[in-house]
Amino acid sequence: MENVAVIVVDAYFAKLRVASVEPNNYFIIKDEEIDTVKLGLDMEKDHFLKKPQIEATIQTLKNFKKICDIHNVTKTYAYALFNEANRPKNLLSFFDEVFTVTGFKFDLISDEYRNTVIYRGVLNTMDAPKGVILNVEPESIHIVHYNRRNILHQETLNFGPITLLNMFPTENYAFEAQCKEFANYIETQMKSLSWVNELEPETTVVGVGSYFVDMAKMVKKLKKHPVEIDNNYTFEAKDLQSIFEQLKALGMDKTKKIRGVNESRADVFITATQTILQIMQQFQLNNVLVSTYGIIEGVLFENIIPSVLDKPISDVLGYSLTRENAYYAAENSKHNEQVYNLCMLLFKQLRVLHKLPRGYIKILRVASYLHDAGERINYHQHAKLSFGAIMGADIYGLTHREQVLSAFVASLHQGGDIVLADWLKYKDLVTDEDLDAVRKLGVILRIAEAFDRTRSNAIVDINCDILGDSVIMKTETTQDNGFEIKKALEASKDFERFFKKKIEIL
Repeated sequence: MENVAVIVVDAYFAKLRVASVEPNNYFIIKDEEIDTVKLGLDMEKDHFLKKPQIEATIQTLKNFKKICDIHNVTKTYAYALFNEANRPKNLLSFFDEVFTVTGFKFDLISDEYRNTVIYRGVLNTMDAPKGVILNVEPESIHIVHYNRRNILHQETLNFGPITLLNMFPTENYAFEAQCKEFANYIETQMKSLSWVNELEPETTVVGVGSYFVDMAKMVKKLKKHPVEIDNNYTFEAKDLQSIFEQLKALGMDKTKKIRGVNESRADVFITATQTILQIMQQFQLNNVLVSTYGIIEGVLFENIIPSVLDKPISDVLGYSLTRENAYYAAENSKHNEQVYNLCMLLFKQLRVLHKLPRGYIKILRVASYLHDAGERINYHQHAKLSFGAIMGADIYGLTHREQVLSAFVASLHQGGDIVLADWLKYKDLVTDEDLDAVRKLGVILRIAEAFDRTRSNAIVDINCDILGDSVIMKTETTQDNGFEIKKALEASKDFERFFKKKIEIL
């Protein structure tokens, strides 16, 4: 394992992420720092970076260098993100000074490459086969339309919330008039994109960047959403409209700060909200899927896993589970894979009894690979601790509902039942049918885990015969599996309770 860093600097922020990497395999983020640098402040008239902002940014980068040294970073990828239409004239001399002081060698990337690398960051972490990636920055908007994991169109619009506020300043317009000017300008710009009218109704808007994350937090708070994770949260245009209506009460006041929002100016955030609403209206799309991954993850993917340059990862969930196991529980990886294989055999063999649709296979897959995740906290009662570990895990391609159900299934792999008070915390995400399914999947996982109790991969196949009020499980084995059978039979009472059949194992 080695540690690498990615640094991105734009006109407003400097961001650092440090990742532990296994070349050609995976990476795990282990440290992060974000600093508001305002490098582009007071640059409008002459397009030159000013000395105070340069000095402040260099100090931030010196601090980033200290963090990299702490982690023994062996490679740093540093990128400057400045819109091609508005780049500072002294940017190259700034890079030279940064290199002299910190050793960081910055690359100035093109708009096209920026769009492509955002696409890689999203497509390799999210299960959304058809969508429009929308990344709204203070002075630019980046759009990537893709289908079947291929880019169809990509655009960079040379305006953003701050651009709009500079074009139609608050002191010159009443609030409603200003909003109307924003809407007219955005509509004009979007009409230049001929392909927008070709979007299919089932296309998903994938929202990338801090504005979308902040909006997700606000919608989640409004709806009392029980999952803390922002990635893979879905909201509708009407939710965003509701937030916008509430924000209107603040007015376009640049001195106000909205609680819980990273953006330091209320007027910028309100304008960003309206911008996204207007673009969605032009798309004629309703749903937004929030991605907390973007350019930094894209940089890591293309440098750590070069195969994504030719083709995105097809099974992002499988990749993510393998990554989690390899980094956090390498000693258990073969066991977890065996438990998964046995779960799949049992799910198939018992289908006539459990009658669960194929969608639950995904839930069982996650629970199988991460059932022992609680061991990272404490071995004793680790099954219940696995619930919290899964709920906090960085799992790609999983909806919030699926993550909740997977966590509950994993929590049952040593027996017991769900505490209904805990289940009711997620009542807006789950159903009574889900409760029945989780209990059955928990029993399947418990038996599968027992079938590999000695972690010897002894059982290679299972055949289930359903005879009257009994299920006879016949195991095919490469060695003595008496202990595995003994442990699996400890689940017989739970099996009878939820499957309404007695169990016999041979």
